[in-house]
Amino acid sequence: MQVTYKVEGEPLEQLPDAYSEHYVQVGFWRDYTQGYDKKETFSHAYVNAAGEIYFVDCSIITAYGQIETFDNEHTVYTTVKIGDKEATLGTSEIPGQVTCYILVWEDAGVSCTIMGDGSLDELMKVAESIY
Repeated sequence: MQVTYKVEGEPLEQLPDAYSEHYVQVGFWRDYTQGYDKKETFSHAYVNAAGEIYFVDCSIITAYGQIETFDNEHTVYTTVKIGDKEATLGTSEIPGQVTCYILVWEDAGVSCTIMGDGSLDELMKVAESIY
């Protein structure tokens, strides 16, 4: 599966000031040994004591656009809403072990991705807190 994002008008040169996730799942903390923060992109990793992890990645969409490619063999995809934006939700399940989620959407020239295991409701709260 593939999703293409294009910017209407002028693309952003950098992420808006303070653009980030403003909600962290209860019991999780940011793992600063993973990820990065740059003017045009960031990747944040969060972990908990049980070994669950999730990642929040956001980056500006360039004038050339951006293509997101997804694994179709092991993941089921649906469309969901994050606020008023349509997002692609991928669900992968390893029976008896773990269910992993990936959320991908575009918002005002920024491509956002959240990947992780744990609670889908909590991952949705993280997604809704990105601005």
